[in-house]
Amino acid sequence: MPDYFLTVFLVATFAVFGIAIAAGTVSKRASYSLGALGSVFGAALSLAVLLGNNTLSYTLWSITQSSSAQIVISSFNAYFLLISSLVWFGTCIYSIRYDDDYPKSLSSLLLLTILSMIVILVSGDAVLFLIGWESMTIASFFMILEGKGNKKGVLNAAYLFLAFGEGSSVFIMLAFSGIFASFHSLDFLSTTSVIATGPIASWVFVTALVGFGLKMGIAPFHMSEWLPIAHSSAPSNASALLSATLTLMGVYGLIDIVTHLAPYELWWGWIALAIGGISAMLGALFASASEHTKGLPAYSTIENNGLIVVAIGAYILASYYNLSLLADLALIAALYHAFSHSVSKGSMFLLMGWVSKIKGSFDLNALGPAVSTSKLASYFAGLVTVLSLAAVPPLAGFVSEWMILEVLFQSFRFGDVGSQIIGTLVGAVAALAAGIIIVAMTKAYGFGILWSRPQSARPGISSDNQARGSKRSEQISQSFIYFIALIIGVGVAAPGIFLLASDASAAILNGNVFSNFVTGLLGVPAYFVIVSGSPFGGFSPTFIAIFMLGLLTVPFLISQMGGRWRIRRTSGWFSGRSQPNTPLDLYNSFGYSTPIRIMLRFLFRTKETILHVGTVRKAVMLSPEEYFVELEVLDPFKKVYDVLFGKWLLSFSELVGRKFMPGRLSNYLIYIMVALIFVMLYILVTVL
Repeated sequence: MPDYFLTVFLVATFAVFGIAIAAGTVSKRASYSLGALGSVFGAALSLAVLLGNNTLSYTLWSITQSSSAQIVISSFNAYFLLISSLVWFGTCIYSIRYDDDYPKSLSSLLLLTILSMIVILVSGDAVLFLIGWESMTIASFFMILEGKGNKKGVLNAAYLFLAFGEGSSVFIMLAFSGIFASFHSLDFLSTTSVIATGPIASWVFVTALVGFGLKMGIAPFHMSEWLPIAHSSAPSNASALLSATLTLMGVYGLIDIVTHLAPYELWWGWIALAIGGISAMLGALFASASEHTKGLPAYSTIENNGLIVVAIGAYILASYYNLSLLADLALIAALYHAFSHSVSKGSMFLLMGWVSKIKGSFDLNALGPAVSTSKLASYFAGLVTVLSLAAVPPLAGFVSEWMILEVLFQSFRFGDVGSQIIGTLVGAVAALAAGIIIVAMTKAYGFGILWSRPQSARPGISSDNQARGSKRSEQISQSFIYFIALIIGVGVAAPGIFLLASDASAAILNGNVFSNFVTGLLGVPAYFVIVSGSPFGGFSPTFIAIFMLGLLTVPFLISQMGGRWRIRRTSGWFSGRSQPNTPLDLYNSFGYSTPIRIMLRFLFRTKETILHVGTVRKAVMLSPEEYFVELEVLDPFKKVYDVLFGKWLLSFSELVGRKFMPGRLSNYLIYIMVALIFVMLYILVTVL
């Protein structure tokens, strides 16, 4: 495609989102409709760049003699723009009807966050990147403030998000300063060459891992639980944006920086594998114990981002040992998992947000009306989404997790025993996390979506209002149908996504590696089998889908021939006591995951607190984040974080306030002059 067409798509994307932000002050529906149109332009631009192997570069203004503000569109950032645009489109369609209960400012803030992410993805220099990064953080902060519920809790969640967002910016700037010291230019995001070497490269790796890891919510930054608290406190369309695409910006930045460092150090890979493995395991465990409709998928985000960091660590180790084929697969696995997680998590947050709105509660134990009038779309969307996040074949989540595990199971190829042991252990941890997350996904679907009572006409509500509610549910279900097709497509059409990921990483891997991993095998035609090594494993998502569809067709036809299904009902076991009066007392989300709390009491610090309501012992929900229950789960990491960091920071701030900020104007003027002198000296020495 000619460059001027790509330029038109780029300008149209920025222009439409800019108009959409302004339109939010007048009409939310018009704003979201324009946002959906802008997402289409973004997806079209990214596909054109990926399939055409084009690279566009536009210089906006000069920053220094060696640096300038640039917009650069390459196959690598176009891949992330495609993922984001697909999620943004579904979110905007969903928001057209979901957003009725929120102020007009939410639409403008949501679209401003999207526009900031576009700036991040297309920036070719550090200055433009940081402008987009800060704009995204601040817009998201105000977006979280629009959340409903406990106002104090929402306010605390927003400021917690802002604190970690600004901490992320600080470490990213430290990483960029190291790159500038080595590369001598701020235009390093648009280059394909090495940007840092030697000790500076180690500095850049550590600060980039911390900076972008903060945005991804991985260990050890999960201690404060900022990601589940902030993402679950925001409106549901904002939650989907935060968890599916805002954390994706962290993945984009981390991969972009790490893949341009040289030479790789062995301990880099070890640290990335350890952090990723711990994040995946703890994210899965806390997701399985969560009783919050949006807190559960937020913990799942930590698990999936941990798996991406694991793949990055495996890429570093494979590159260190010159295992080019294994390194190529590890990087493709990280890119593929970023795709599968974003589309699946966007769908889950939108669906669970709608569940919370319909049931009027964030509690998975709450028994409310059916999810929507169009129950089939909601039920099927929920089923496809949780199966994908639980890595069930042939859906998107299974393909990417299979690739990551295949890389880790080839750790025996690493050049020393230490790396082999670490790779094998992390592989076992990742596989265990993939199994544990099934508990969380079962809870989310079984108690979040299926756990409902028949919906009937409620007294005091006119038939016109009920009809409008029905129409609203049907329009909401359109976004669910979109995500169903997206999740199934990313899984079944895995070779096509593999091709896009190969195009995206071609500059990093010095060529397109598609033909090395996608082939034909055992009678399966060419381009339908993905292999993980030569020789090692392989499978065909497309033919597995066809085979599974055939397996499901047979029992369905048999059931249709045999007439109505016979259902036998019997009383459940209730610890020897009399049967409860309501199903909620016998079956509930909390009881489903209680065995995990008991078996891992050393991790969860599970303790018994007997709560009597009359003659009955029962769990009572106090708020979405705090419970008075028979078994109370306490997060030990948060307590350690509060003691070691929270109290120390408060003491340090009080000391600074007493010694250096006594309220004297003369002192402040001296501080300003000293800071100005240091800035001028820095510019004279390093820039001019």
